[in-house]
Amino acid sequence: MTMDKHVIVVGAGVVGIATALQLRLAGCRVTLLDRGEPAMETSYGNAGALAVSDIIPLAEPGVLRKVPGWMLDPLGPLAVRWRYLPRLVPWLARFVAASRPGRVKHLTASLNSLLSRVNSDYAPLIERAGLRHMWRRHGNLTLYRDEAEFRAAAGAWAVKRAHGVEWHLLDRAGLEKIAPGLDPAWQVAVEVPAWSHVEDPYLFSKGLFDAFLREGGGFIRDEVVSTASAAGRLVGVNALQGGHLPADAVVVACGIWSDRFSKQHRLRLPLESERGYHVTLPRAGVPLHHFIQCASESFVILPMADGGLRLAGTVELAHHDAPPDWRRAHILLEKARRIVGPFDTTDMSLWMGNRPSVPDTLPVIGPVPQVPGLYLATGHGHLGLTLAATTGALLADLICGRGPAPELHSCRPERF
Repeated sequence: MTMDKHVIVVGAGVVGIATALQLRLAGCRVTLLDRGEPAMETSYGNAGALAVSDIIPLAEPGVLRKVPGWMLDPLGPLAVRWRYLPRLVPWLARFVAASRPGRVKHLTASLNSLLSRVNSDYAPLIERAGLRHMWRRHGNLTLYRDEAEFRAAAGAWAVKRAHGVEWHLLDRAGLEKIAPGLDPAWQVAVEVPAWSHVEDPYLFSKGLFDAFLREGGGFIRDEVVSTASAAGRLVGVNALQGGHLPADAVVVACGIWSDRFSKQHRLRLPLESERGYHVTLPRAGVPLHHFIQCASESFVILPMADGGLRLAGTVELAHHDAPPDWRRAHILLEKARRIVGPFDTTDMSLWMGNRPSVPDTLPVIGPVPQVPGLYLATGHGHLGLTLAATTGALLADLICGRGPAPELHSCRPERF
């Protein structure tokens, strides 16, 4: 019986929380463990998007030409810290290899198969958790300065349409009609109706956690130091304070810190920190409904409650313990002013988080080879919130014996 199966989920970020909730709703006994409070690490400050149209991997064809620019511009959309470069070379080599046209075609199809089910996987969790009021299904707008700038991206949009992503091209009049007040410098936009966002990612993640507890799930605040095996099979975890905690299955969903457990079983993941920055402006006073993406500036604007804004974007590849470069957060302010005009910065806050990133953009989801009972759920990069419910649904089906979904083959941990 599924009800007799006890699953430990290690890591209470949004991926771990959603996975724990999916497993609990599937009938498993579930214990969630984290060394800190739920949703207080990377999940605390993400951009809040359910980015269902982001089906093209970050390693696009021609990406090799861009690498020198990343090295030379520490404040650019994607930057690499020089001190970290020697350690990052193997990851960058895999990143460039993933940009081969044939590989990109395969990765795009795989990402699309995951992203096309996001809304249907999330809907029952959101309903169960009573979070429908936080789920803003207004679509998103990707802004371009003119027709020429859009044409440079038209090929990518054509690929998305070929994979079933619905989008509409808006001229200035159309943009003004649905999003009045944006700076007139932006003449063209693409609207994706299926895109949605949550107005406060932390409160949303915490709401899913509270639902997990209401459904009978358990939470232990403790640091897991290792998994525990006997006779070639996983039998639980070893925690810093609680000692051995038995389980029939363990899901590792620790984000950038997941590789400490995969290494224990001689599985090496090319997992690096895709450090993202944000600025939260709770009193911005900007009436905005759509999630805004700026193509040329590589950043986003998340409308929050009561006219607040969150500005997020730019990617920095560096060690997860490296000190933040807060200049990368401050440049978002000037970028945003060029889109939404002046805003109030009262009570402004800055944040930086370590998103777990793999070179091919596909998350790592599935069983660890030769270790029955151990599963990974990491490497989601900028798609952690987006794919949390789907990750949980895929693992719940697998752990509860309903069979592996086709989507899991491309996400298997041993693919590297």
